[in-house]
Amino acid sequence: MENGKTVKSILPIQALGEDLVETDGIKETRAHARAQSSTSAAVVMTADLEVGTGARAETLDRGSGCAGLGTETSDEPSFPARDGGWGWMCVLGWLTVNTIGDGIDRTFGVIYLILIDMFGSSAKLTGGVLSVFSACRHCLGPVSNSLANQFTARKVVISGGLLSSLGIILSAFPPNIYYMFITFGLIAGIGAALCYAPSALIVGQSFHKKRALANGIASLGSGIGSLALPPFLAYLVYHYDYSGQMLIMGAIMLNQVVSGALYRPLVPKRTVKTISEKDAKRTQKKLEMKQMNKENNEDETSQLPSQLFAECTLLESCSQTFENHAKENTIFERNAVLQELCVYGNLLKDARFLTFGLNWTFLAMCATTNVMFFGAIAEEHGVPRSQSPLLYTILSIFDIATRGTLAFVFDRDQVRSLRHHAYNISFVVMGVTLFLTPEAKTFPQFAVCALIIGISQAVIMVLTFVVIADLFGQDMLTHTLGLGLLFYSLGILMGPPIAGLLKDTYGTYRYSFYFSGWWAIAGAGMFLLNTYLSKRASRRKEME
Repeated sequence: MENGKTVKSILPIQALGEDLVETDGIKETRAHARAQSSTSAAVVMTADLEVGTGARAETLDRGSGCAGLGTETSDEPSFPARDGGWGWMCVLGWLTVNTIGDGIDRTFGVIYLILIDMFGSSAKLTGGVLSVFSACRHCLGPVSNSLANQFTARKVVISGGLLSSLGIILSAFPPNIYYMFITFGLIAGIGAALCYAPSALIVGQSFHKKRALANGIASLGSGIGSLALPPFLAYLVYHYDYSGQMLIMGAIMLNQVVSGALYRPLVPKRTVKTISEKDAKRTQKKLEMKQMNKENNEDETSQLPSQLFAECTLLESCSQTFENHAKENTIFERNAVLQELCVYGNLLKDARFLTFGLNWTFLAMCATTNVMFFGAIAEEHGVPRSQSPLLYTILSIFDIATRGTLAFVFDRDQVRSLRHHAYNISFVVMGVTLFLTPEAKTFPQFAVCALIIGISQAVIMVLTFVVIADLFGQDMLTHTLGLGLLFYSLGILMGPPIAGLLKDTYGTYRYSFYFSGWWAIAGAGMFLLNTYLSKRASRRKEME
């Protein structure tokens, strides 16, 4: 090595692995290697050695004179279970997580009425319990995804299942409503967060062409949970009272542990092919030519960390490289954290992402509010409390039917271009329905409103993750999904308490539904702005 700029020799090493590192626009490949004996075969390993130039160097692992055959290892890892295979088991795991987590989200209206009767608390305060649970479940998306990248989704989801079960069990004997904020809101919410985002992430990584189908099937869990849990909770309360109901629900939460066990890590495969002695010699000559070119253009070459390579002469053995691995790994981890923060920072500077994030915030403000108070407004208008769980059942039936249908429809080439339009129209339909819901007087009228809300929410939820991948790319799914869930959690934190405050102020749930409908329409407007910004960015790229 000369001045840390060029590789002056062919290293007799055996490649054990390589890490692609990108920091501040600089790409380099760090190869973990050890000394190779003289009896080894010729191995050609391609690596990015030039920093920021795109040039490539080839390192030839030589034994005694490059004799024999060798292998060429691709630097492009390919992931198994793409569009099928074990990926369908991951879909099953996410479906279970959605059934439990979203089921509790959507059926909290049943628990909401019980808590008001138990403690006589205000609608604002009682609604805040669900807000904390749902906000924790969604806002910790970046944290849970980072943990999944560090420890695998399997370990994170299993831990989350245990923690959420503990929180629900502790909520079985609440001395007051504030206790529920800690046990149900924080403990169970954090546990649910560790299950939710990594589940969505691993399914997104496992599918490409069939992503809409996979997301549609997994999102059926929301409908299944809201279909099955309300009558089930009513049955448990009737036979076992509130405490018995929560203990059984805590046991059900443990099914998320089983879901986590299904998330087998995606291990990258490297393509290996045999090369001949002739190819090895040709590679050696190319390397020698590149060496000469680099030595003649030292000022134009990029800097490489000096500890990565050992100086040695051609065809001579060299000492073991990569000294002080512990220090290097620490630096690498720091750079990885800084890189993650830079990616999130760039997303927050992107107007397209900000408009989509606000779209999600407005969605949360309307969706969580109308589901929580739907049974309450029906009871306010004379519908018996025994019938209010049936409204959630109706909503869920059409939710499931819509998700199941759209999961197959929106992956077809003929309708693929309509996905964004369907997503936005559903916001408008849901907003108008929420404005009309307070005018309903009878059970059939509320049932029609529940039907329309169920269909519109199903369309939005099926297409949400698909739209994210369409707008920002699958490679950015980890960051866009995590940060998008943070925006969603802001809406959850604000929506139910404000809607509850409106009920406490005016003595009716009417204005709470007007509030929800307004934010649904605002969400549609924000997505229209996002569409405009995306098209403008595309035109600029074409002009360049």
